[in-house]
Amino acid sequence: MHKKISLHTVFIFLFLICPGFLLSNETAGEKLTIESGNEQAVSAYKKIKTIEIKAADAEGNPAPHTEIHLRTINAGIDFLLPETTIITDTAGIARITGLQAGSAGDYTLMAVLAENPEVYAYINLKINEESWVLHMLFGLFGGLGMFLFGMHCGSDGLQKFAGKSMKRILSTFTKNRALGVVSGIIITALTQSSSATTVMLVGFVNASLMTVGQTLSVIFGANIGTTITVQLIAFDISHFALLMIGAGFVLKSSKNKKMSYSGEICLGFGFIFFGMKVMSVSMAPLRNYPAFKEMLISLSEYPLSAILGSMLFTALIQSSGATIGLIVVFANQELISINSAIPLILGAHTGTSITGWIAAIGASPAAKKTALLNVVYNLIGTVVFLPFLYSGLKFGDFVVWCSEPFFKSPARQVAHAHMISAILKMLVMFPLYDRMIALVHVLIPETKEDEHARSVRTKYLSESLLKTPELALGNVAREIVRMAGHVEYMMEKVPDLLSHADEATVTEVNFREEKVDKAQFEITKYLSSLSEETLTKEQTDIMMRYMTIINELEGQADLINKIIIPFSMTKTKDQMRFSDEGYVELKSMFDRVNENFKLIINTLASQNIAQAERVFNSEKSFDILTKNLRVSHVRRVFDHKIQSIQTTTLHLDILQCFKRINLHSIEIAKAIIGDWVAYKQKNTVSAEVLGEIEAGEE
Repeated sequence: MHKKISLHTVFIFLFLICPGFLLSNETAGEKLTIESGNEQAVSAYKKIKTIEIKAADAEGNPAPHTEIHLRTINAGIDFLLPETTIITDTAGIARITGLQAGSAGDYTLMAVLAENPEVYAYINLKINEESWVLHMLFGLFGGLGMFLFGMHCGSDGLQKFAGKSMKRILSTFTKNRALGVVSGIIITALTQSSSATTVMLVGFVNASLMTVGQTLSVIFGANIGTTITVQLIAFDISHFALLMIGAGFVLKSSKNKKMSYSGEICLGFGFIFFGMKVMSVSMAPLRNYPAFKEMLISLSEYPLSAILGSMLFTALIQSSGATIGLIVVFANQELISINSAIPLILGAHTGTSITGWIAAIGASPAAKKTALLNVVYNLIGTVVFLPFLYSGLKFGDFVVWCSEPFFKSPARQVAHAHMISAILKMLVMFPLYDRMIALVHVLIPETKEDEHARSVRTKYLSESLLKTPELALGNVAREIVRMAGHVEYMMEKVPDLLSHADEATVTEVNFREEKVDKAQFEITKYLSSLSEETLTKEQTDIMMRYMTIINELEGQADLINKIIIPFSMTKTKDQMRFSDEGYVELKSMFDRVNENFKLIINTLASQNIAQAERVFNSEKSFDILTKNLRVSHVRRVFDHKIQSIQTTTLHLDILQCFKRINLHSIEIAKAIIGDWVAYKQKNTVSAEVLGEIEAGEE
């Protein structure tokens, strides 16, 4: 008996060292079972729900009217048992009622069979702070908010730091599929979000910068690139988070651009790790709630439900990184195993593709196909993994085996599972590249649009590119060149309008003017939205130049539409005609105007500043030319030439109109040159020289 008592004492000692390690003991077949579970959790100073203890005899039958003694182990003075002895009913169940929780802490109750002290069971009580649920929710949402803010801040800093190199990276898209995968990895590492990369791709396709076929390889890379961020998150360096936030703030205040961008990156990662720490600490009490732990563990038994739940959550917060971050927190708190985490990871993969689909709403069919391609890729990839999530050959076991040579912490295993699944999915799906593209072409067939409606729209402006200002401004430049092309068409019709107001020509010119007005409005609205983003000084200057250019182009279109067309129609209606000399002079001046305009068009496309300078320097010579042509016309009027007398008003107004069109070209040249005030002071000929030139020409 002494030997048995000593063994009992050893068991109690082991339990005191590791609470919960031993939950029950059986001797001679008799046993006590805690029906409501050996782990109980409740808020401080709250009434604990009734605890049921079932007593059974050696044959496993209920033991009625059995006496059970209750003892407290490591309990505080404010934790008192309402009774120390309870008796089972006819069903063999005894109940502990009226138990009041004391102050926060870990307490243990011991139930001992009175007739046989070797039969006992333990009840572990976790008493949490009274408002712990609110604290947990506040910590969870606050930590998640800091995490998402850090992702956004770090992403902005990385994109600014990369600057124009983003364009060079994107230029590799069209070369081959392997480089497309590499580009996807790099871009996603910079944006820290596969969703952002997908949204960017939708914008590229919508802006005709890429084809649907070219985007799939980038999507492959994006799904791998997003795992790099999770690998960084899985390193437990949260104790450096506040240091990173402080250092980031100091660096961000620097006047040096690169230092400022580096500070933004550092600040972002500081908030990411600090947010992770806050969430981890906030959810620590959940470790003592058996029901919650069992629910998470059961995810490995019901992977399809876990995938759907994770997919919906990720689609709601639009960040797979945040979802994986939460999974890492669960793993760190030992709330889930790697087999439970994998379905959640796969669900996050698919859920994040919803963001791209949202970005494609209202976009071109090709852009919608790109978004759908991402959804199809992740859905098929998830289906491929499904057989390996159930009993038998589990993917989780493979991840554990792969993680063996490296860090073995639960967080590292989650990060490895994320990366390995993305790589395997890409390898499996790569042979199906062309078939996936064919599938989306079938799911979203091409639709023929009305040519009139299509042509009035802007082509290159994409809302999804606003988060990457460098690329957004590049597309604005392309849209401006397209807008200038409409004005160029109108300019080409001016000589015809000087001769005769053909109805078809007038209709087409009016329609082109409508497209110019639409382009001006849409570009202005787009630049206004872009101004809300964080821009560098250089990007702000470029944006202001673009505003000037589109306003000047619209002014040129207005002059043709509102002055030249009405004059042409009046001239045709009244059957007037210019004198031969007058028509030649008007045509020669227009040729000069058109020559300058074409130089501006070429400058917009090629950024040849020398051509802009040439237009800029033409202002004074045009003033002289206009004055000379006016004098020439007046002389013909004084010589009583009938045609000159009849068209005097038209002739002089058209000369003035041509001069104003050229002035708009000069203003565009100033905007292209940039600091044109300093340029003018440096390059303008002195007033005396200009006077001599003017006198000589007169």
